[in-house]
Amino acid sequence: MLALFTSSLLAINTVSPNSPSLPQKLLSPAPITQFLPADIPLAVVVNTKTVKWQSLSKFELFSQIYSTAENILPAQMGLNYQTDIQPWLGEQAAFAFIPQTEAKLVSLNDSFLLLVAVKDKQQLQAFIERFKEKSSQQITERQYKGVQILEWKPSTPDLPKDTPPSTLPLKTSKLPKSFIAAIPALPRLPVPKPDSIKNQGMAIALLPKYIVIASTAKPIEQLLDKPPGGANLAQNPNFKQITQHPQYSQALFTLYQDPNKFLSLFKSLAPDPSLPFPISLSAINTAQVEQYSSISSLVWEQPEGLRLQLNAYRKQPSLTNVLASNTTQLLPRLPAPAYGVTTGSNIYAQWQMLVTVLSSNPQFKDVLAQFNQSITSITKLDLNKDILGWMDGEYALFFYPTKQGLISSELNMGLGFFVQTTNRPKAESTLNKLGESIKTISSGALSTNTHDNIDGFNINTWEIGEQSIFAHTWIDDKTLLISTGLGAITELLPQPQQQLAKDYNFATATSSLPFPNQGYFYINMGSSLSWIYSLAPTTFNNPNFQTFKQVIGSVRSYSTTTTITSKKEQYDGLLVLAPAKK
Repeated sequence: MLALFTSSLLAINTVSPNSPSLPQKLLSPAPITQFLPADIPLAVVVNTKTVKWQSLSKFELFSQIYSTAENILPAQMGLNYQTDIQPWLGEQAAFAFIPQTEAKLVSLNDSFLLLVAVKDKQQLQAFIERFKEKSSQQITERQYKGVQILEWKPSTPDLPKDTPPSTLPLKTSKLPKSFIAAIPALPRLPVPKPDSIKNQGMAIALLPKYIVIASTAKPIEQLLDKPPGGANLAQNPNFKQITQHPQYSQALFTLYQDPNKFLSLFKSLAPDPSLPFPISLSAINTAQVEQYSSISSLVWEQPEGLRLQLNAYRKQPSLTNVLASNTTQLLPRLPAPAYGVTTGSNIYAQWQMLVTVLSSNPQFKDVLAQFNQSITSITKLDLNKDILGWMDGEYALFFYPTKQGLISSELNMGLGFFVQTTNRPKAESTLNKLGESIKTISSGALSTNTHDNIDGFNINTWEIGEQSIFAHTWIDDKTLLISTGLGAITELLPQPQQQLAKDYNFATATSSLPFPNQGYFYINMGSSLSWIYSLAPTTFNNPNFQTFKQVIGSVRSYSTTTTITSKKEQYDGLLVLAPAKK
């Protein structure tokens, strides 16, 4: 029932842009964070101002979503936002995990609550009365510290309470046998128990300017136990960092997490049988988590679309994971319209960071060791020393449209890879050894050739018969270009006809992101979707897919970047959206 109620509450974005605003009967309450404990493990504050969500209707994506939601949600949920919720809803709501008060195992239902600001108590009371009349569950009313609490008892579940969580094995029939052999125990995917979400009870507390909602009364009582005048979240120095962000007051969503307190809660929740998914504590690197004092995130609207920023603050300044900033000097060599692009610096250092994190887990550590052994067994090369060790400069990996090369005949796609190095002799030695290894594995079916002076470049290729499947050349003394065949690589030389650095879509997707940074991840949705649709035109031209194509087609691009300093790690993302059709 809590899920039903909160889903209806968050249906604020289904409000018609022409809905009239309602009179406010109560003074606006203080910021909702003043009502939450200072030591809260996790809180997500939602801006519930109607005008903020109406503004998103300028984008076709949200125009489509609003139109669909207005027709579906009321019938599905039995609640109507405009008549049931909007009349009393204030300007903020907060989803929160309440801090533990005792050192013992807790349950999800006893830890999680929703706090909602109320602007009209009479309208809220009228809504609750209507809600009670529609409910078939047993309701009890009582007082706790002078606050009225209403409880809906959970329905009887259809399945026994001890029904174990289901798991599904990963399908391995299409994976290479060598890959399967390198991973002795493929994970089983958790599946929610059928009764883990349904049949939940609900409790609500009516405060002068708030309503508190939870699955049980316990987290509500714990919130009410907070002593008057005690420290609150708004006073927490780590949370204050968020409030200093220039977009804080305009954010649609604001997330705050204390990683260490949340980790403690997470461990306590792990044995809870009511969890939709089982929690694997072995996958958590406690030492990594303990390095951070807080994690925060904001989502806000900007002229191009939706912007996301996440910040992870370190307890102590550290240069351990700080890499050289990417200078974007490879961007003029990338083609537009590329389907997708990833740029950055020092693949070897990034790989070592990943290995350090994964090695803290014994299972992952064994998988990494066996993976390295498999690479050495097949290629006679060491992954760290021979293959990645010389990749210490900037790089760019990209997929682009081409009708030439290894994967072009069926997919019309090429794969390109630029990488800079300070050790060209090591790179050339690795490529030569790799070619010889592939020759041996192919029993002589593969040959290597050199094509001189093609647009001023000497290109080395691997070929099977007349089909060139792999090609590489040096752009300058430190920059290597690899692609999927001779034809595919020549389209990139000396530079592509259309450069990504001069592309309007790429500029729109990245110009507002921080710079300097660690590189970009970019997906051109227009060219990517066109490519996907070309793979199965009969299927995607089916009338049943047209609505989906209209909605997803309104997303023009998605781009991200990361900025790392000694004090924090910052992630920025931008979803560029098409304007609404008139």
